[in-house]
Amino acid sequence: MLSDPITIQAQLNDPSSGLAEKVGRDIGQYTVALLSVSGHGENETLHFRGSGTLVRVTDQAYILTAYHVWEEIKAAVGIGLTLNEEDVDHRFFMDVKLVAAFGPQKLPDWDIPRGPDMVLLRIPPQYLSRLQEVKKFYSLTADVPELSKVNSLDVWILIGSPGEQGTMLPKHASLTINAIYAAIRSESTHEELDYFDLDMDTTFPGIPKKFNGMSGGGFWIVSLFESSEGGVQWEAQLVGMASWQLFPASSGTAKVRCLGAKSIRSLISYLQTPKC
Repeated sequence: MLSDPITIQAQLNDPSSGLAEKVGRDIGQYTVALLSVSGHGENETLHFRGSGTLVRVTDQAYILTAYHVWEEIKAAVGIGLTLNEEDVDHRFFMDVKLVAAFGPQKLPDWDIPRGPDMVLLRIPPQYLSRLQEVKKFYSLTADVPELSKVNSLDVWILIGSPGEQGTMLPKHASLTINAIYAAIRSESTHEELDYFDLDMDTTFPGIPKKFNGMSGGGFWIVSLFESSEGGVQWEAQLVGMASWQLFPASSGTAKVRCLGAKSIRSLISYLQTPKC
């Protein structure tokens, strides 16, 4: 007999089961922290800029991130990505000049909390083989796929690298990828874009007080279910991307705005147009 969602929720809430950690590590394989690299040699300096999700559109690989994160990177010498916990130095750099960016142009009259603050950064092919050894690429399609219709527990997860949980030195970055279970406060649309506003419980252990650094991180729905062979399995779908913390946390709750599933998939139409 298959477990019901209440039983799966109990496992998810029990740290000793390891289920929440396994789900977070799985989604973390699609996730990177992004750094800009300025200077050369002894003068090289690192700056933490935000988060991103590795995606694939047809036969090309990209980083999905917020446009304001890219703005802080594009004038640098290099763009750095974190790989995994075993790669202590997290040293994976790409020449910025070889990275093409696709998405809507930033306009002076952008309404910041509702602007199309998103971009796809095409990864040059010479960097792909190493990335594919340790990371996964989510297949981003124009249509939003449906999750399997099973007796499942559906949870929402925002994942990225909170700045306050990392350590930045001029030549070394120690950053964590944190999968944070979220509650949807509201959903809305504006000029053909869709949004989620999330309530984040900052009183819960391990949750940051501020969400600086989470910009560009993926927002996921994860359906957990027990297979007929036993054990909890899950399917994860990318349904958005963090763009802004709307105001400082108060009363233990922070409000984070994400662009939604239709918004991020609208970027696919820009891949046939001049880069932004």
